[in-house]
Amino acid sequence: MDLFSQKVKRSDLEKGDHVYTWRKSIYTHHGIFIGEGKLIHLVNPKADGILHFSATSRISSSGRTPCPTSNCGSEKGKLYRFKYEASREFLVAKLRGGTCTTARSDRPEEVIHRATYLYENGYLEYDLMNNNCEDFALYCKTGLWSNDIGYQGRSSQANMVHPTKKEDRTENRMQRFATAIPRSCSKRENKDLGVREDVVKVPVEELSSFLFALSFT
Repeated sequence: MDLFSQKVKRSDLEKGDHVYTWRKSIYTHHGIFIGEGKLIHLVNPKADGILHFSATSRISSSGRTPCPTSNCGSEKGKLYRFKYEASREFLVAKLRGGTCTTARSDRPEEVIHRATYLYENGYLEYDLMNNNCEDFALYCKTGLWSNDIGYQGRSSQANMVHPTKKEDRTENRMQRFATAIPRSCSKRENKDLGVREDVVKVPVEELSSFLFALSFT
């Protein structure tokens, strides 16, 4: 795995891997490999079909089956392994978000525990900016969650267009998207999960109560 390709064969997947696939060569969709050819992932229930796989959009019912990896690849079935503990140079050199972070991953058994616990006990609604499929996978891998109620998202893809307070006052959404590329490298570096100071370790069993308390801050 290097700067140019993080593609991984299904036969080389390891339990607890954070994998992603490219959608229309523009953005990435993410999930956690739990073994036996299956992924657990968060899906946008309002999408037009692009992100709808065999798994449920809200990981909230114990009777549902995680998505088979054979159905979660791109048109040609390609999967890529998300890189953890990447250097800042590597992070910036990867021009598109959704592929790596400087944050450190926890042990595979912890990762699988978080993913399966949320699958069986419930998780938040999908939100493009603050709680998307990459956010879900990042939490499963690290246990880190932001305590900044105004900036919950940890996704590097969303960080490319997430407005700062100044931008929020001076730019509309179309202007932010138009200037996303020039700003993306510095934003991805400064807002990467591994360098943010507003994230804390939250046990998965305490996530609901943590979020409930956070909503009153």
